[in-house]
Amino acid sequence: MSFDFDLTAPFQTAFTTRDQHEHRHKVRPVQIIAPSSTQPGKFRLNESALNSVLGHSACANKKIVIISVAGAFRKGKSFLLNFFLEYLYSLHKSQQSDSSLEWLTDDCQLHGFHWRAGVKRDTVGIWLWGEPIMIESVTGEMFAVVLMDTQGTFDNNSTYQQCMTVFALSTIVSSVQIYNVVDNIQEDALQHLSLFVEYGRIAMEQPHNFGKPFQQLVFCVRDFKNQEEYEFGENGGTDFLDNVLQTNPEQPEEIKQVRELLREYFEDIQCYLLPHPGYKVAERQSFRGHVKDLRPLFREELKKMVPNLLGPHILKPKIVNGKTVTCRKMIQYFKEYAASFDGETLPQPQSILNANAKLICIEAAHEAKVNYSRGMDRSTYGTRMMSEKKLLEAHIKHGITALNIFDKCPRIGAKEVRNLLLEKLQEDINAELEKYKRLNEAKRVTGCASAMLACGDSVFLGIGLGSAASGAIAGAVLTLQAGVVSLGIVAIPISLTTLFFIWAYVWTKPCFEKVSNKNK
Repeated sequence: MSFDFDLTAPFQTAFTTRDQHEHRHKVRPVQIIAPSSTQPGKFRLNESALNSVLGHSACANKKIVIISVAGAFRKGKSFLLNFFLEYLYSLHKSQQSDSSLEWLTDDCQLHGFHWRAGVKRDTVGIWLWGEPIMIESVTGEMFAVVLMDTQGTFDNNSTYQQCMTVFALSTIVSSVQIYNVVDNIQEDALQHLSLFVEYGRIAMEQPHNFGKPFQQLVFCVRDFKNQEEYEFGENGGTDFLDNVLQTNPEQPEEIKQVRELLREYFEDIQCYLLPHPGYKVAERQSFRGHVKDLRPLFREELKKMVPNLLGPHILKPKIVNGKTVTCRKMIQYFKEYAASFDGETLPQPQSILNANAKLICIEAAHEAKVNYSRGMDRSTYGTRMMSEKKLLEAHIKHGITALNIFDKCPRIGAKEVRNLLLEKLQEDINAELEKYKRLNEAKRVTGCASAMLACGDSVFLGIGLGSAASGAIAGAVLTLQAGVVSLGIVAIPISLTTLFFIWAYVWTKPCFEKVSNKNK
């Protein structure tokens, strides 16, 4: 598959969370992780594509559910994802119209993620479906469900490190990682999971852990041939997986450790056994996604499996560091996780841990800075200028509160990560102080305007104006009595005009200050 790397969703401006089934034909997958064109062997994050999927205001604050499919290349990952698309859009339609759910009917044609028969790879990097599909959970909360397609492992064009980078990244960011394998769960499939066992061990040893580091892992065994021994579906898959994960003395220690510890680091592990989809699907270039061409047994097993993975009763939002994640936050998480893998070396468990530590510190620093700004806004409220001493006292008070908030965030990963973000927070707070100094200095005026400003927002405004008016008129009267008639006549309008401008200044200055603050 070779779309332009900078492709973004063309439906972005018209995106709506209602009636998504009606405009799904406009939606295309977008590539968010692709090989770098300037640095061979490395991957690059396409932020514009990522923002086009997760950054829209209609879904940015919704909790996100990411369903990923990973596994060896040319084994039908994209094909499987199109069944997920069909189910989710049908479910969305039934929830919107309050009608019964009908999907995978005879007249249905699969489309969405591109697939083709043959031996050449068809997906490179990581792709997201171009929009989140909004599904109402059993609690009534709307979740943004995003489907993820990944580059197949061992495609003869990518290094082992690159394959593991894609596999690791997709597993870390997903709520459900579906491990697509054919016929059996081979030793190399379990070997790929050793990274997550090692990361789980490190994460659980931290002074503050957030429970199991990964959510759901599902083995989907395609074209399973031993139906006499294990029945198709979840029940047979559970028995089959229990047998695969058994240990014996002859196994290498690393493989044995994966088997023993895998369940400890994933919240849930499942396995589904699926039959062959049929000759028309697997062995013909002419297959165009028509459901009627599927082998009936394959179709029936899919109709059981897909709702058990994606149904509203089972969907769980993505959790990172013990907190549910929204679409907007997921953008930042993608950036941090992608930056922790360079594609030239094997992903390291410590890199994953440090990425999580950075995410925790970023959230804590943001909360601390917001708290500081709110405190300073309260302390500097009003139109009167504060003394420099009082301004610094407020800065110290709210600065200490902000640093205490940051200090309470869990201490995991390398100390350098935390120290760098602490320094950045201190710099941001000092920059905010300079802003408050400028705003405070802007309240300084001299002479009559200063006196007027001092009472401009109080009940003494009338007294201030009256006093100034009395003085101006008295001056004019004395001028007239002195016999300088022309000067007296001119003095009156000048005095009143001056008063008008003073009054206008007093009442409009706060408005200009508010507009200026918003612009900053």
